[in-house]
Amino acid sequence: MAGWLAGALIALALLGGDEADPDTRLPVIVDVVAPARLRVGTAAEVRLTYRAPAGNVVAVVQEIEELDAPPGARSTRQREFGVVARAFGREAGELTVPLSFRTPGWKLVTLTLVTDERASSPSATIEVEAVP
Repeated sequence: MAGWLAGALIALALLGGDEADPDTRLPVIVDVVAPARLRVGTAAEVRLTYRAPAGNVVAVVQEIEELDAPPGARSTRQREFGVVARAFGREAGELTVPLSFRTPGWKLVTLTLVTDERASSPSATIEVEAVP
């Protein structure tokens, strides 16, 4: 009986692999390329390279924080972009996300991948200067 139990535990450990730890199945942003400067009112794109072991990326959440505003007046805005047609079912690839600013100053842009189960990847952040 003890031998059977030990064998079953070893088999579960071997079969579990990545599925045993859900964090290893989350998508990961590998690289982010964005302009260092962007003129206010001008549209640009952020290009991100990702890996998604489960191939289940459905959206990118973009959060922009105004870094030059006084601490009490800092604002943050968040948008979600659906990317099902470009990412779902793919275990790796590139995505583009639009980027534009309404006010000048330094911005902290945070990007997060979202899965079909609404789990989030670790975030990637970049700083971009919006110039008049």
